[in-house]
Amino acid sequence: MLKKIFSNNFTLLIILSAIWGSAFFVIKICLSSFTPTSIASLRLIIASVFLIILYYSYNKHPKLDLNLVIILSFIGITGNFLPFYLISWAEQYIPSSTAGLLMSVGPLITLLMSHVLTSDDKFTWIKFISIIIGFVGILFILDISKFNFRDENYISTLAKIFVIIAAFGYMISNIAAYNKLKKLSPISITTFATLFGAIISLPFLFYDFINYENNINNISLISIIYLGVFPTAIAFHMRYHIVKQSGPVFLSYVAYLIPVFALIWGFIFLSEQIVFSSVIGIILVFIGLFVGQKKSMSKISIKNV
Repeated sequence: MLKKIFSNNFTLLIILSAIWGSAFFVIKICLSSFTPTSIASLRLIIASVFLIILYYSYNKHPKLDLNLVIILSFIGITGNFLPFYLISWAEQYIPSSTAGLLMSVGPLITLLMSHVLTSDDKFTWIKFISIIIGFVGILFILDISKFNFRDENYISTLAKIFVIIAAFGYMISNIAAYNKLKKLSPISITTFATLFGAIISLPFLFYDFINYENNINNISLISIIYLGVFPTAIAFHMRYHIVKQSGPVFLSYVAYLIPVFALIWGFIFLSEQIVFSSVIGIILVFIGLFVGQKKSMSKISIKNV
C-alpha cells in the first residue's frame, strides 16, 4: 500500500509541499538563536550527514567526473545554500507566512525557463491554463484587496524580493538537474548537491561563529535539526525524484501548494482563521494542479509500460 502511494508523483508533491510549507515557521524559530548564515549552513551540514548514511545504504555508487562535480556544486549553491540564506535573512523582516506565499511565483518562472532551457518539457496550452488557474487561486488566498502597495519600509520590500530570488534559485537548479543529471539517481543528486552546498557554506559559517553570538537553546536546536532532516534532506530527495520523473514544470506546482499548507499549519497550530476566499483559492490551486499534471502523468505511465 505504502509503495503504491509513494510511487505516485502527485501524492509525493503534496507530501513535499506539506514538509516544505513547515520550513518557514521553523526558520522563524531558529532566528531567535542563529543568524541567517548559520541557519543556511547548519541545515545543509545536518542534511549531508543524514543523506550520506542513506546514500551508502544504496547498492549503486556512481563515479563523479569533474563535469558532474561542477554541475552538482552549481546546484548546491543556487538550489540550496543561496535560497536558504535569502529566505532566512528575509524572515527577519517579514512574517514566515508571507515568505511561503511569495514562493507561488515559482511556476511562472519555471514555465518560461523550462521552455527555453529544456528539450522535452516544453510550454503547452494545458500547462498555461493550469498555471493561470493556480495563479488565480493564489490571488484568492493572498486576498490582494488588503494589500498596501505604498509600503514605505523598503527593508520589507527588499526581503520580499530576496524570497523571489530564492524561488528563482530553486527553479533554475531544478532545470539544471533535469537537463544535465538524467543518468544520476535522485539520491545521488540530493546527497552530492547538499554535500557540496555544505562544503561551500563552511567559510561563511566559520566567519559567522567568530563574529556573531548564537544563543542556542533546546527549542532552536530541535528546530535546526528538523530543518536539516525533513525540509532539506528528505524533501530534497523527493524533489529530485519528482523532477526526474515528471519534469521541472510539474515540480514547480509545489510553489502553489506551499501557501495552502501555510494556511493549514496556521489553522492547526496557531488557530488562525481561514477565510472563505482562501477556501476558494485552495480549491482552484488543486484544480490547476490536477489539470497540469494529468497529461504529464499519463505520458510517464505510457513511457513505463
